[in-house]
Amino acid sequence: MRASDLAEQIPTVTRETGALEAARIIAQHRLAGLVVADERGVPIAVVPGTQVLKLVVPRYVREDPNLAHVYDEKGADELCAALRERTVADLLDIKEIRTHAPPSVLPDDTLVEIAAVMVTEHSPIVIVRDRRGTYSGAITLARTMAAIATAAGDLAVEPAGTGDSDADGSDT
Repeated sequence: MRASDLAEQIPTVTRETGALEAARIIAQHRLAGLVVADERGVPIAVVPGTQVLKLVVPRYVREDPNLAHVYDEKGADELCAALRERTVADLLDIKEIRTHAPPSVLPDDTLVEIAAVMVTEHSPIVIVRDRRGTYSGAITLARTMAAIATAAGDLAVEPAGTGDSDADGSDT
């Protein structure tokens, strides 16, 4: 499989998007993170979902997870409600939250190349861009793992070197 086969249009957010809306996008689309775009829709950052959680979990609880036990349900709900007052810009501007320029792959890159970028960049999402830098979609960790599982299944059934079709059964 090539990056162009796995690329999909996933929702993006901007700096102005509310943190609660960003959380809804993650949940609704089952994303492992957010793609932040500029006003022209060009991806400028990837924020792993675990970093979004930092807007909910206070620093002192992250430093000592045992303190999470002092919150009852009402207190936990109040922490979550704080998302209403935050924006994606808060994520990008807080020093302790790790965001990075969106790692990218070329449309012809293979599944192994995609996985390698995800691993080295610690990113659950990679952007597909051509050599001119034109954005054509994103590849999520879930989509990558599904393609790996499919490829592994095909390899287990078919002896190595006997087939010339992709994991989805189409010829390349």
